Amino acid sequence: MLLLLLSPLFSGWFYVLAKRSGLKSTPWVLAGAIVGPLALPLFQNHKRLALRKALGHGFVWFRP
Repeated sequence: MLLLLLSPLFSGWFYVLAKRSGLKSTPWVLAGAIVGPLALPLFQNHKRLALRKALGHGFVWFRP
């Protein structure tokens, strides 16, 4: 019951995150509506892989 009530909230939250990250929003809205916050690790990994693909594998973020 609680998942049904929070489903629109999580789908909207994933919509905003996807738009902010430059990803397609439709799959993430559906994932947020179906599994809720459990899709967050998958989203973060997908965002990291998309960024790595865009910048190239030789790009280093951290240089001590």
